[in-house]
This record gives sequence, structure tokens and C-alpha cells, in this order.
Amino acid sequence: MNDFREKKNARLIMAIHGIQNEGGANWEERLIDALIHHAEFYVPMRTVGEGEEKKPVFAVVEDKDKNHFYALFTSQEKVKKWPNSTEGSAVLSFHQLALMALDDPRISGFVIDMNSENFILWRKFIANCIHVEQAELMGEVPVRPGEDLEFTEPLGDAKELEEALSEYMRDDLNVMAAYLLGAKQDGKSFNLCIVSHKGSIQPSFANITTVGNDFSGGIPFAVMSNRSKTAEDAIKDRMPFYRRPFVV
Repeated sequence: MNDFREKKNARLIMAIHGIQNEGGANWEERLIDALIHHAEFYVPMRTVGEGEEKKPVFAVVEDKDKNHFYALFTSQEKVKKWPNSTEGSAVLSFHQLALMALDDPRISGFVIDMNSENFILWRKFIANCIHVEQAELMGEVPVRPGEDLEFTEPLGDAKELEEALSEYMRDDLNVMAAYLLGAKQDGKSFNLCIVSHKGSIQPSFANITTVGNDFSGGIPFAVMSNRSKTAEDAIKDRMPFYRRPFVV
């Protein structure tokens, strides 16, 4: 049988081999691109419960350190070698699987093609992929928190940008404070707005991105939550350009 999903996953397998044999940021970028835009996985599953309580349960494996991983396969041939009893397999995108994993603190990541590639994607990497995907959807520079992210003073004349962002933020009760920095990652320079927020990032971040792109003066613009060690370290000695007034 012609397995078109195996063909779709060819870029993923190539990126996995590149990381295993050579490593480096270029292969990691290709891996992220393949996961976000191309990959679909066969996931062994069974159903539990009855009636309205019926739900799928997906295959999980455990390593020697008691970490738990969803078992994903890139072809029908490989998923057939799954040794445990199942009712078959579901076909899920990386996005669907990532949201499932990140919503379950017991899951440490994915193992791709167990007993052949045995390639592990850890939870932090999965979260970074989702961050990149969300940034692309919002037309924003995709920023991955990590050691390769360098910070500088804001690029260009940032006064108009800060004023426009502040005007929006005064009407967004979710935004508590905001910092504007210059940043560089993977050889790309951009302005980065790190936002302290009391609720979820959306729709605030999408709106901030729209304003930022409109007033960036042609300089790439990105948004990051302050809820990461990278962001905390970047702003600890800086003054915010916007802070919500304290009201008694």
C-alpha cells in the first residue's frame, strides 16, 4: 500500500538524521520546520469507557528514569511493529500531539519510531516548536527562549514604537508592564517586547504584534512573555517603558 504520510515525513527523517550525524542550529531549524509544516504521525491507541465517557488512550512508553513519552511512528510499516495490544492507530499532526502533551504534566515528550530511529523530543523542545508556530501565525519573528538569544538596546529610533505600544496597553487590562529590547537569534536582529501579563497571552500578544509591526519602522518585531528564565534575566536590571498604574 502506498503510504503518502511516510512521504510527507521524509523531511522529518532527513532532519533527524542530520541532527544525529552532524548536529547544529541549521538541522534544528529544519527539524522544527518539518514538525510544524509537514509531519503526521501514526499513534497506537485503544479506547476506554462506555457511551459518552468513551475516549481514546494513546500509547505511552517509559524510560529507565520513569519519564513517560507518547510513542509516535512515521509510517504504517513501523507502527505495525508496535509490540503491545491496541485497536489500531490514530493519525495526528504534531500540533495536536504537542497540545495533548503540554496539557499533561506526566508526559515528558515524544519518542519517534521506537526500535528504529528512537529519536526523543523533550517537552521543552515541543513547547519551543509551538511558540515558533504561534509566532508564524501572528506574523511575528519566531523567538525561542534559550542561550543563543542575545539582548541589546532597542534597534533604531524606538520612541514612536514605545508610544504606540503604550497607548494600546493602557486599554488592555491584561498587560501589567512591558520592556523593549533589541535582540539577536540565529543571525537575525529584531526588537523584542517582553510583556508582564496577569492572564493568558492571547489576544493581547496578537494585538501587540499588530501594533508593533505597524510602528516598527521596518525593523522586525517580536513579543515574549516574561514567564521564562530567559525573559526574567533580560529585564531584571531594566526599566519598563510601560507599567500599569497602581490603583488603590
